[in-house]
Amino acid sequence: MPTYRVLVRGKFDRPAGAVREKLLARASDGDLSELSFSETGSLTFPRHLGGFTFRVLVTAEDAQRAHEHAQLVTMELLDREGYPYRDLTVSSTCLDDVRTARR
Repeated sequence: MPTYRVLVRGKFDRPAGAVREKLLARASDGDLSELSFSETGSLTFPRHLGGFTFRVLVTAEDAQRAHEHAQLVTMELLDREGYPYRDLTVSSTCLDDVRTARR
C-alpha cells in the first residue's frame, strides 16, 4: 500500500482562558524539528493562534482514505486536548510518486 504525507490545516476557533494559555505554552518557536512527518503526527501552530497544521504519515489504499484517516486523527487530538477548531482542509503527497534527482 502507498504511503502519504498528509497535511491537515485548520483554524483555532477563538480559544479563551485556560485553553488559550495552554496553547500559548505549547506554541511553536520556529523549531524546524516540529515540521517533520511521522506516523504519530505532529501539531504545529504560531503564537498568534490563528491556524495550525497537523503533519502525519499515513499508509492507505488511496488518497481519499489517507485524508479521512488524517482528518479523524487530527480531530481526535484537538478534541482530546480541548482545542476549539474550524475550517479543516486536507492535502497530501503520495511518496510513491515523489521522484528524486540523481547527481
